[in-house]
Amino acid sequence: MTAKFSVTIGEKSKELKTPVSIHCENVDIFYGDFPAITDLNLDIEESKITALIGPSGCGKSTFLRSLNRMNDFIEGSRVTGKILLKGEDIYAPGIDPVEIRLRVGMVFQSPNPFPKSIYENIALGPRLNGYTGNLNELVETALQKSYLWDEVKDKLKQNAYSLSGGQQQRLCVARAIAMQPEILLMDEPTASLDPISTSKIEELIVELRKDYSVIIVTHNLQQAARIGDTTCLFYHGKLIEKGSTEEMFNHPKEKLTKDYLNGRFG
Repeated sequence: MTAKFSVTIGEKSKELKTPVSIHCENVDIFYGDFPAITDLNLDIEESKITALIGPSGCGKSTFLRSLNRMNDFIEGSRVTGKILLKGEDIYAPGIDPVEIRLRVGMVFQSPNPFPKSIYENIALGPRLNGYTGNLNELVETALQKSYLWDEVKDKLKQNAYSLSGGQQQRLCVARAIAMQPEILLMDEPTASLDPISTSKIEELIVELRKDYSVIIVTHNLQQAARIGDTTCLFYHGKLIEKGSTEEMFNHPKEKLTKDYLNGRFG
């Protein structure tokens, strides 16, 4: 699915197309009777880092989890409207949520490696899902893409818990990459990390943009400004503003956006 807009060149109008990974149309997300997200219309472009910002409880993590149906695990949650992944409605009848989660990988706020070896943390998922290629190559590639290979190549049999917090988080990124997803979701991936590890993860996210659409929830406005191509502000379950990060931070269109970026609330 593509978002379309027109640019006038002389007297001619040329239609340009920006590839879209995810298209949201009139989306409402409920926990029981509580509307956590209301009337959301949003396109997420391919090969960009989209930063979701807003105060705690504004709905940004709820929205993120809806993109790979992680909210299905919460009793009473439901989604109305359409969320299209490359044109396919992920909430349509007959859609397998497991398949969606293979296509849309996720990295959580705190590192959560399996209590297994570094190697098995990467290899287990593909093996269970019937991967028939060379597992050694897959593990190495995933660790290289996550900037971790040089640090662990000689200790792949060691337990993943032997790694530092920042290394564990990069291992979790590698684990997600090994499943060969189309999109990566990241829910405050540096919230529990020190500044040096945070810098490495941010560097990694920018590099991953070459191969994936990355959607990141962050409370750190400086982080959104540093790595985001596009920024979306959520407030009380509504999308307030979406735009290029540079434009939004320097010239926000909505007063609420300006107030939030200036620290007047949140």
